[in-house]
Amino acid sequence: MKSGTRTKLVQKIYERTKNPDGVIDFGKDPYIRHIKKVFKGYFEQEEQLNEILSRSLSSEIKQKNLDSLLNIILKTSIYELKFCEKIPFKVVINQYLDVTAQFYGNDQKRLVNGVLDSVAKSLNSSN
Repeated sequence: MKSGTRTKLVQKIYERTKNPDGVIDFGKDPYIRHIKKVFKGYFEQEEQLNEILSRSLSSEIKQKNLDSLLNIILKTSIYELKFCEKIPFKVVINQYLDVTAQFYGNDQKRLVNGVLDSVAKSLNSSN
């Protein structure tokens, strides 16, 4: 899967959070099944994703203070790390760093890298 597919996924989740009753058109994509799986799972597991994200942030950073798009990028990538076991952690992390770079600068990219690295290590140690 490519970073562009994950960018589309993040945009669709953002779209749903801003317009909960709107119709989401996923368009055509070779990875449409994965996009829909993660999209659906994101909302089904959002409470757990929030808990994992909160635990993974440093004490100086509060989740409620994160930009909504950055919050979505982090939780979507955490979902994939936790629930999409067939995709290597490094691939997920690298592609979500690419997604982050499309919208933000280096500070946010470092934050995403640190959080995802922490989450991947904790998930690896619990398996």
